[in-house]
Amino acid sequence: MLHLRIITPPELTATVLQELADDPGVTHLTVDRGAATEPPGDLVCCDVVRASVNPLLRRLRAAGVAEGGGITMTELEAVVSAAADRAHAEILTPEIDTIVWEEVSARTSDDSAFSVSFGVLMVLAGIIAAVAVVTNNPVLIVGAMIVSPDYGPMAALSVALLNRAYGQAWRSFRALALGFPLAALASLLITLVARGLGRIPAAYLAGERPLSGLLIGANLGAFVVAFVAGAAGIVALGRAKSGAVVGVLVSITTIPAASNVGVALAMGDPSEAGRSLSILLVNLAGLLAGGVLTLLGTRVWARRIEAGRAIFRPKPKPGP
Repeated sequence: MLHLRIITPPELTATVLQELADDPGVTHLTVDRGAATEPPGDLVCCDVVRASVNPLLRRLRAAGVAEGGGITMTELEAVVSAAADRAHAEILTPEIDTIVWEEVSARTSDDSAFSVSFGVLMVLAGIIAAVAVVTNNPVLIVGAMIVSPDYGPMAALSVALLNRAYGQAWRSFRALALGFPLAALASLLITLVARGLGRIPAAYLAGERPLSGLLIGANLGAFVVAFVAGAAGIVALGRAKSGAVVGVLVSITTIPAASNVGVALAMGDPSEAGRSLSILLVNLAGLLAGGVLTLLGTRVWARRIEAGRAIFRPKPKPGP
């Protein structure tokens, strides 16, 4: 369930309370009149079954609550209540089938723009991945994947494109367009330093490169893996799963390839750099396609379920 905290102008309070009372997925409804000072109004709180949140938010927006007041949502870890159990029983849609769009948009919007911390993390991830490639160390590859923050803007770009929020889409694209070159540049510089100091391992120089061999050459298999990773990332994001796990899942197809572009250029192999760049671009396209199509499919499915539920939604009782 989600906890909704609604600040509503006094003239809209009756409408808000009616909307909440009419929804079988709403429980624990409280109202504190005049409690809000900025913006001024009444404070209404309730707990809502996830499957009811999307249509409820649309109705509250249509009533003008977002313009004259505000709505905040909090994920509830545990609810011990017979009333909550009854609300769950009234809603036939399983919780796992529900993605709350406002929640997903909020999570992704925080990571959509380029920032100093994002750039620093991309640089650090690029350096770690470069050392991993040169030393053939898979443990360091995992470390680079954990550090890399690239999935945030990628998920935000998927959500923004589906919502036609082109301003946010541009900010997300800009973060990716700056972040990956920074990672590649960092790996290039660290490899040049290692090469100048004679610290490139003999095995790498002899052509024993099992890790870098996985990071060159675009193919259908790479696209399919990236597509599935993008879909899985969006589903996990919508279900409030661990962001770290999602980042590891999807970064495997991005940051190592970007880093290998810099390593290959530093070692005087532009052909390998080009092949790593191609797989990076293919993987990014797969991630984006998987994310957008998953969001689209989930939204269509949710709307069909909501339409079916609307038939059985209790109607307000007629007045005396």
